[in-house]
Amino acid sequence: MIQSLRRFVTSRLRPEGLLTQTAIRAYGLSRSVDVSFGAGFICFKRADREIRISTAGFPYAQDMILHFDIYYGAVFPDEHGIVDYSTPRIHRYKKSGIEFRLPSIAEEEEAIESYFRWYKPLPGDLVFDLGAHAGVSTYALSQAVGPQGRVFAFEPDPIAWESLTYNIEALGMRNVVPVRKAVAGKVGQLTFQSEGSLGSALSSVASRAGTGGTMLVDAITLSDACALAGGKPVFIKMDIEGAELEVIESSLDLLRGAPMHFAVDTNHNVGGELTHGRMEALFSKAGFETMSSAESGFMTTWARPGRS
Repeated sequence: MIQSLRRFVTSRLRPEGLLTQTAIRAYGLSRSVDVSFGAGFICFKRADREIRISTAGFPYAQDMILHFDIYYGAVFPDEHGIVDYSTPRIHRYKKSGIEFRLPSIAEEEEAIESYFRWYKPLPGDLVFDLGAHAGVSTYALSQAVGPQGRVFAFEPDPIAWESLTYNIEALGMRNVVPVRKAVAGKVGQLTFQSEGSLGSALSSVASRAGTGGTMLVDAITLSDACALAGGKPVFIKMDIEGAELEVIESSLDLLRGAPMHFAVDTNHNVGGELTHGRMEALFSKAGFETMSSAESGFMTTWARPGRS
């Protein structure tokens, strides 16, 4: 992966700038992807296949180019061969055939399956989805725990929240409790970069300038989330854009001896490096066994109670 373009488009440069557009086009050509800029969207084209994202989503240009086949192949294109992520809309996933309202780029079903490497929730389990986004991972968890289980889906981004609650209703996820709060290292109102994208994040941990609005969101700790749910979950999926470090660091006492399993997206840059190494160290402090891998294309860390 060429890091120079990533640093370039995730700086404070804007997508309408000639220098920005030239850099993105040049990188696209190096990967056999033609890039063009329309009114409010960016187009990525390879042969007769096309992906569109919103202009505000330009920090994801490198991912669209580098992983073109993955993002194009995740959902069915329209009659013109276009997969359009530029505005919120209904998409049908190719693998499952299930329709979700997505606010932007698709969550990958294969990546969600990788969360279950060490533990797949069982019928009746209480589980948390931290960073539920539009609810694609929430749906997988909902199906796993069944009608006797419960899924608490935490999502502070108002744009993603609209899709999450729509999908919960449309897909009949009656065992899901949506919670419009961020789970963080402290309680209070925290500044949040709302994009409606998979990269929406607390401003304190964001690795780049936001392309959407900045707002205050309500935040609670993992301990508070457990109190809200009436107990400790058996499984936690966590994808919170770098805030995973503060969440686990502030929860070490809660975790010690707890029979909880974690799958954490640690493909987040905080302080110049991905978070997986520091996450493993934190989990180890709480007596957890851990491992990390980028086999899915994105760094993931799993943790489970240590074996005596």
